[in-house]
Amino acid sequence: MSLLYVFRHGQASFGNERYDQLSQLGVVQARLLGRFLRKCEIEFDFFFSGPKNRQTQTAFTAMAEMFTDKAPQPIVLDEFSEYDAARIIKRYFEMEGYSSEQAIEKIKETLKDPGYFFQIFKRAVRMWFSGDLSGKGLESRSEFKSRVVRGLSRISMEKGENLKSAIFTSGGVIAAIVEEATGIAAHVAFELAWNIRNASISVFEHRQGNLKLLSFNSVAHLELECDPKLVTLR
Repeated sequence: MSLLYVFRHGQASFGNERYDQLSQLGVVQARLLGRFLRKCEIEFDFFFSGPKNRQTQTAFTAMAEMFTDKAPQPIVLDEFSEYDAARIIKRYFEMEGYSSEQAIEKIKETLKDPGYFFQIFKRAVRMWFSGDLSGKGLESRSEFKSRVVRGLSRISMEKGENLKSAIFTSGGVIAAIVEEATGIAAHVAFELAWNIRNASISVFEHRQGNLKLLSFNSVAHLELECDPKLVTLR
């Protein structure tokens, strides 16, 4: 039996053209996560991260708090990357009749209003999830989930059983893992993803290819600071 501790990245720069980086608050969340893991004396055999900046930044920041000496390097696995939201939104505008160049400008325009941008973002991703939005080179939702599951299998096959691993990733990936572990309907898992909190902890048991959910979306390490502003969804 192996244990997988799966962490969502800290708050990214949502509504910013450079979304894929931690905000100042996201850095604080990642530090608190690392301090909590150190205080709990949780020892991991391996550390993994998706390749997105916000994922690796969270990994490096948390791990710097966990180790008094030099922290190990997380193993970056593409399987734990989030779905390509930027490409999905661009494709959404193209389907609305905009050219590729116009779609890029439209995205920049909507970013000026974070509330409106999030509405468009959710609409586009829902269309992608249902299969109503697709395009050349755009990963489908079923392909996305298969990729995530393949990453879990890769850890088991390459690293073995009876290990404790940390995975730094994103909400869509975590929702896909929950779907695989619990057998909930895909659309339920999809909606669940919107409520996975930044720097949250979810724990899974991985035994001979089978997943079991042990705990989900915990942010006790942030709540202990008694500052509601530390608990965020985006």
